Amino acid sequence: MKAVKIKINHKQHELLIGEHETLANVLREKIGLTGTKVGCEQGCCGACTVLLNDKPVLSCITPAMKCNDAEVVTIEGIAENNELNVLQEKFVEKGAIQCGFCTPGMVITSFDFVRKNPEASIEEIKEALSGNLCRCTGYKKIIEAVAETIHPNKINNKKEIQSSNNKTVGVGRPYIEATKKVKGVAEYADDIKTKNVLHCKFLRSPLPHAIIESIDTSFAKKLDGVQYILTGNELPEKFGVLPISQDETALAIDKVRYIGEVVAAVAADTEEIAEAACKLIKVKYKPIKPFLEIDESLNDIGTNEKIHNDTKFNNNIHKKAELRFGDQQQELLLSDFRSKMNFEFDGISHGFTEPHAATASWDENGLTIITATQVPHYLHRALAKVLHLPLNKIRVIKPYVGGGFGGKGDPFPHEMIVSYLAMKTGRPVKIKFSREEVFLSNHGRHPTKLFMEIGADKNGYLKVLDTDVAIDGGAYGSFGVVTSYYNGVLLQAPYAINNFGFRTFRVYTNKPQSGAMRGHGAVNSRFAIESLIDDLAHQIKMDPCELRLKNFMPSNTLTVGQYRITSNGSKESLMKVMEQSQWKNKYGKLNYGHGLGVGCGFFISGSALPIIRND
Repeated sequence: MKAVKIKINHKQHELLIGEHETLANVLREKIGLTGTKVGCEQGCCGACTVLLNDKPVLSCITPAMKCNDAEVVTIEGIAENNELNVLQEKFVEKGAIQCGFCTPGMVITSFDFVRKNPEASIEEIKEALSGNLCRCTGYKKIIEAVAETIHPNKINNKKEIQSSNNKTVGVGRPYIEATKKVKGVAEYADDIKTKNVLHCKFLRSPLPHAIIESIDTSFAKKLDGVQYILTGNELPEKFGVLPISQDETALAIDKVRYIGEVVAAVAADTEEIAEAACKLIKVKYKPIKPFLEIDESLNDIGTNEKIHNDTKFNNNIHKKAELRFGDQQQELLLSDFRSKMNFEFDGISHGFTEPHAATASWDENGLTIITATQVPHYLHRALAKVLHLPLNKIRVIKPYVGGGFGGKGDPFPHEMIVSYLAMKTGRPVKIKFSREEVFLSNHGRHPTKLFMEIGADKNGYLKVLDTDVAIDGGAYGSFGVVTSYYNGVLLQAPYAINNFGFRTFRVYTNKPQSGAMRGHGAVNSRFAIESLIDDLAHQIKMDPCELRLKNFMPSNTLTVGQYRITSNGSKESLMKVMEQSQWKNKYGKLNYGHGLGVGCGFFISGSALPIIRND
């Protein structure tokens, strides 16, 4: 440890700093300025940006030892006398803030750039912000906010909407919490400090599929500062977001099903002690055949062990769904034009900027957990089931969430684990994932293999649609049963197709599970059907926009599968896009290698069936 003097937001601090301590850690843990966010710990995302001696730096990779006698400005030091500066006001006004986790770093970078580049162009602004990642906004409003700060008189300010001239009611308003986020005072799960907290770390499986023959924690328990070591047998209750598909335990029991599955959890006085204890735990594995591809899991497994022994047949199929309406085979034969294609889609992780984080505590009132979750209600019920507690003894607190997109939409093992450890130790227990752990947990979009065939008559009316889909669910259920159905039942909209059918399979594989991600179950199949419609338009020699316009469903109608459509603004939307893009003047007329494309999408609003049934 070494004494270091740092002036932070115009206030002098003298601190004892460890040899490998980062500036971000000092700001957050020792000074309490949690506006500086840590998203990646690798200098990649820009969320941790601060000014060091008037230059922007990535504080998550800046050694604090090098900051002696330096001056640091964080997001908390930008506003003066609690009044937002012009740049912060523009971020609020333009709607440049959504989840807000990237906002402190984005504002610091922009603040520095605006001061030093008073005549910057839009392209120069884009280049300046290229090191700051945002997973929510698409950057457009952020760029507008910076541009209006630099050129307040050259950029059109927001237009007041005249309700007498159109059908829009009122005017756009900033998010209620936007000011908190732009000042860096909005609190996320890892920002909320708890006294006398224990730190939790996980020992994770190095193998995709293996029997756990033994776990020896004896050496780890002897380490000073270790308060509890948890293995799977203590938490045998299965859970999951869907009551019809609860197949996951908080830690692996008897065998592991993917690389990264939690095998043991350590609660210790510091993160360093917990990590050291994990390395002292000895696990003996017996590897068994892993199933890593969709086709492997669709087929009979022979004499190999299934991923879950309670699946129905001698394969690793989790869910099969099949529905058919009308006469597909006949209509395909009668169609004047047909298109069929095979597609393969890789899985995608959400890449939200805020890592998973949670802190649980236990007292005479019961359990309280502060966690980065999108589903406090589902987590509430899962905790009650796994921990055998009544619902009124559990309080779930969801602070601001730094991005989720479905990836924080399940109850997670780490939430069960820190809650149980808090009950056993009587002390608060916290965990924050590394970026690697975020990806190991996944719950992203399903890898997909898809075959689709579509038919139309010579006038361009869609007559028939047939699809086979297989999706890779990973090791556990998550939202998979729902995703399986969405791959089929959402295929046809927004188009009127009266002969329609699908068959979907969701398979288990020895990989981190797939879950819900932004329109889950509909995105890949939507891309496929729009590609086939484009192909039909080329065959028929019809403008692809005009073909779509001919086939949109009207509002207040039922699909052939009894899917209720109360509104469908696709026609009006597409016509407006055609007008604004100058579609008629540009489609098929641009230089080689340049062009315009079109695709239409939609997603469910509400649900036909309750996930949790009640009165």
